[in-house]
Amino acid sequence: MLDDADLEATLAGSAVCCMHGGQGCAIPTRLLVPRSHYDEAVEMARAAFESWAYGDPTDLSVLQGPQISRRQQERVLGYIQQGRAEGATVVSGGGRPDHIDRGWYVEPTLFADVDNTMTIAQEEIFGPVLVVIGFDDDDDAVRIANESPYGLSGMITSGDLDRAKAVARRIRTGTLGINGGIWYGADAPFGGYKGSGLGRQCGMEGLEIFTETKTVGWPAEG
Repeated sequence: MLDDADLEATLAGSAVCCMHGGQGCAIPTRLLVPRSHYDEAVEMARAAFESWAYGDPTDLSVLQGPQISRRQQERVLGYIQQGRAEGATVVSGGGRPDHIDRGWYVEPTLFADVDNTMTIAQEEIFGPVLVVIGFDDDDDAVRIANESPYGLSGMITSGDLDRAKAVARRIRTGTLGINGGIWYGADAPFGGYKGSGLGRQCGMEGLEIFTETKTVGWPAEG
């Protein structure tokens, strides 16, 4: 989120990273906020996380169920412990929920005081974990966003659409939404940069994956 974004509206949905237990390839895991609004942003995100409903996945009011297995639960909890060990602060969550006695659940977990070089900022946790990272200006935000081995999806919020578009052009990611814009559809190519894979699905680019190109040469006439 850029420094002219609607702070309250943006952060109200910050816990969406916990949807499906965070087990989604395009779910956001890093929240970049201006340092000038950092403390306020962390508090708003904390409120969103602490009001997030999770539990029985058959309950239609619940958006976060358990991790897929005990192994994945332990893996996510291991990342949380690693974050603590590297100096990040757990603002909300951080363990197994006390009120659920069945299933491989992990609490919606929010980290602050995160440096982008930390393990929890650089590796794909695939769990209900969000890290908050501060930045100084647009150039710094782009640098942090691009300092990742992955590049599948991202989001930008700003009060200035042209400014948001300018930042979007500089971010190395295969898909990106501006101010809540939806980038996924049958007509839109979906895929990533760097360690997020090769090729695209959907759109004309997705169809071309199933074709073979033939090049034919013949002598020039005349």
